[in-house]
Parts: sequence; structure tokens; C-alpha cells
Amino acid sequence: MRRGFTMVEMLLALAVFGFVGMMTFAAVSTVFATSRDLDDIVEVNHMGRVAMDRLTRDLSHAFLSLNFGLEERTKTVFVGERDRIVFAYLGNVPVHAGANETDQGIVEFRLDGKTEGREGKKLIRRFKARIDDSPNSGGEEAVVAEGVKSFKLEYYDKVAQDWQTDWKAEDPQAAQLPGYSLPSRVRITIELYDRIKFVHLFSSQTNIYMTEPLLFGSPSNPKVIEWAANYIALHGVPPPGYTGITNPMPGGQPLPSSLVSPGQTNPIGNPIKPLAPSSGTPVPVPIPGGIR
Repeated sequence: MRRGFTMVEMLLALAVFGFVGMMTFAAVSTVFATSRDLDDIVEVNHMGRVAMDRLTRDLSHAFLSLNFGLEERTKTVFVGERDRIVFAYLGNVPVHAGANETDQGIVEFRLDGKTEGREGKKLIRRFKARIDDSPNSGGEEAVVAEGVKSFKLEYYDKVAQDWQTDWKAEDPQAAQLPGYSLPSRVRITIELYDRIKFVHLFSSQTNIYMTEPLLFGSPSNPKVIEWAANYIALHGVPPPGYTGITNPMPGGQPLPSSLVSPGQTNPIGNPIKPLAPSSGTPVPVPIPGGIR
């Protein structure tokens, strides 16, 4: 006569199989959870690097310009706050044939909206391919990073030799520092959440290579003349590369003698000559090599 399993043996076998099954399920679940967390960490680090690369590349191409049209329909600015920045830059690359755009544009970075599926906000990049007189509106927006806990910008003032929390260069006629010029460096700090709310820190600095506004040809706009005068008053030296201070204002009034002293030279050694009171036309200053 064959003897079967008793009820106790069956229950014990089921308990052992259940325990093994639970352990296997727990191990597999842990592997998948770890894999998911690692993928998320990789994604967050990739997103942080891409965002930092975009910020540093765009900021390094920032510029200001004093080349106004007759109707002054363009306005180049650099308005930097602690967690927002708007500036003109020379880094655009047209990708469509016949596109009505150049290498110039307006860029804005700011925090806006909440991220779906995780803590934090979105870091938005707004780009406008044409520079006009409304830099704070228009253009297309794209999300650069999600899950942003904080976005911090600092601006290095080479005159004060210290970092500033804001920087406003939007008026060529500004008579207070920093005037109409750019910081020499910008420090960027971004904190990103992952899905388990662990914070990842990204920090970098970028140089701004064109800190002074561009000016081609002889200055003729009253705003440019006032900018040059304010620059000398603020810095004690003429603007870099500026070959002469003239005054085309009606009546041909000369600039104050306190701004242009006899024998004063620009950074390349050429004398700076104020305008004669009666002519109202620019006084050219020779440039080495005969180039004017």
C-alpha cells in the first residue's frame, strides 16, 4: 500500500515554495527598481550637462551693439537676474534655406511651470531669431531641463572684482555702473531632482568675450556720444577700440573738457580729439595702417 503526503507535509511544502517565491520576487523587483533608479540618475545627469552646455555656449556669445538704425527698431540688452536672464547673442545658426534670420537673436532662460512626475520646475529657453525693440516678448520656447529645484546666476564685475546677483545693461545712456557693458564672466548653478527626490548639483562658469558694445564706423547717434562720455566718466579711460569722441548734436557743442583732456589717447595709442565747436562734423583719428 502506497502512502501519500500528510496535510502537514503539504502545508510545509507550500510554505517553503511561497517563501522562495517571495524571495525571488523581491530580488527581481530590487533589480528592476535599481535599474530604473540608475536610468533616472543617468537621465538627470545627461539633462544637467546638456542644460549647462546650452547656457554656457549661449552666454559666451552675448553682445551689445551701438549700431542703431535711423528709426532705432533694434535693441540689444543684457538683463540678468538671480534666476532669469535675457540677452542678445551671436550664436544662432540658420538651418532652413531662405530663413529670415542671421547669426543674431534674443535668448531668455527662466524657470516656469511644474514638472510632471517629479518635483521641481522647468527651465525654459526662449529664442527669438530677430532682434527688435521688444526683447522680452516673442520667439519660440523649449524646455531645457525638468525637475529643477533651483537655478542661480551670478555676474562677475571686473571693476568691483566681485560677483553680483543682477546685471542690467539695457540703456546706452546709463550713467551708473555697470553702464552699457557686459560682465566678464557668468557663474551658473543648477540643482535637479531625480524621481526619489535626491538633488544633483551642476555648476560652471563661462567667459563673455565681447564685454563692450560693438560700434562700426564713426559715431553719429547722440546716444552713442553720450555712451562714450559716460564710459569715460565711469571708467576713467576711453572705450576700447574707440578712435575718437565727436559730437554731432545740433550746434556742434563740444564735449566737456573734463572728459577729453589734452593728449589723452585710446588703448591703441591714438589721440582722442573732441569736435570743434562750430563744425558739427566728426573729427577723424588716424588708425595704424591707413584704415579708417
